[in-house]
Amino acid sequence: MNRLARSLLAATLALLPAACNRSAGGQPPAEVALTSVALTLTAAPTIPAGLTRTPPPSATAVLPPSPTIPLTPTEGPSPTPPPASLAPGDPRAGIDFAHPDYRDDFSNDLTWVGPDFAGTSNRVEDGRLVAIDHDPDDFVWWSTTVPDADSGNLYAEVTAEVGDCAARDSYGMAVRVAGPAFNSGYTAEFSCDGAYRIRRFTLGSVQALLDWTADTSIYAGPNAVNRLGVLARANDLYVVANGTVIGHLSGAVLEVGTFGLFASATETAGLTVTFDDFALWLLDS
Repeated sequence: MNRLARSLLAATLALLPAACNRSAGGQPPAEVALTSVALTLTAAPTIPAGLTRTPPPSATAVLPPSPTIPLTPTEGPSPTPPPASLAPGDPRAGIDFAHPDYRDDFSNDLTWVGPDFAGTSNRVEDGRLVAIDHDPDDFVWWSTTVPDADSGNLYAEVTAEVGDCAARDSYGMAVRVAGPAFNSGYTAEFSCDGAYRIRRFTLGSVQALLDWTADTSIYAGPNAVNRLGVLARANDLYVVANGTVIGHLSGAVLEVGTFGLFASATETAGLTVTFDDFALWLLDS
């Protein structure tokens, strides 16, 4: 059994909200708030020149972890065919695409959990994770799990299908998710109009490290299906769309953590994204 599989056998499920400025009506219901911890975020990190930041959140509510539930990860062939060959210098060189260290086909609802209230829904249904952002705003509520990965060097992929959408309605994956409220990490997002960006969440405050950039490797429009990948190796982060590396930045400072999946509406109320076939490769370096 690989190290991630061993970790998942003792994984504790956790609820992760990481967000920005949702109205009171979009906050978790009273019965959730009574059992949660309000984490007020006041410190904003220094923003490097040329970067932009969305407004930081005023508070983040955190549910206590659920009891430990033994999990058995699914191991097997990659959900997508491995590339026939990689171009010279491709940062994914050396990855055994045919044999991920961990796979999740969302056949049960024990691995990924997330906030589920008036503002957002994250549920496993019919073998897929369904993420719905009910209110167009700057909030990001991601569904997460807690495999105790002991390395920040990884490659992860997931298939995402977006429903009705417009413009910069988006969806994505967070990696190296950590922090007292699981509200720190890096996100790679695809938009409805075929662009991508990379952001860093630091205790909920947000920086756009690589702002929206159009790329033809991303299938645009409502009902589009994309295979989204993130490669994190030391201080370098790469975004992969349908097997093609489309973005890169260096200087990543968050080192280790878990994963998140999310829908983020800016135009479409009830933006719905379904995720399937999550796969993870742990890299030595």
